[in-house]
Amino acid sequence: MDQLLEYDFETIVTGHMSLYGTPEDVQTNREYIRDLRTSAAEAVRTVDLKEAAANVPGNNRQAELKVWMDAVVARAAELMPSWEKRLGGTDIFLTDNLNATAWSVFIDQVAAVDWLHTSST
Repeated sequence: MDQLLEYDFETIVTGHMSLYGTPEDVQTNREYIRDLRTSAAEAVRTVDLKEAAANVPGNNRQAELKVWMDAVVARAAELMPSWEKRLGGTDIFLTDNLNATAWSVFIDQVAAVDWLHTSST
């Protein structure tokens, strides 16, 4: 979005439902995404996998990750500042947005660890 804001434009058409926006709308969305990412990153960092998945059989890694991610999203939602007065739909799409963002943060961290591991060998 930073690169998009470098352009001189008055109207942008993106996303769903043929809605148009202004440079101010792009800035607002950029701030919202930053808040999503900050909250998700903190939750990924602080929600303990073993604690969150304590009731999941240890031989079901997929279920452990699912239960953990649900706990991450719940914690991230608690950390998110309110956006309901600034951006429509955040009340109904917050957990979906946080889920996608938290998985992105998690995957980025795993990729970074893998990269560090393979580049040092």
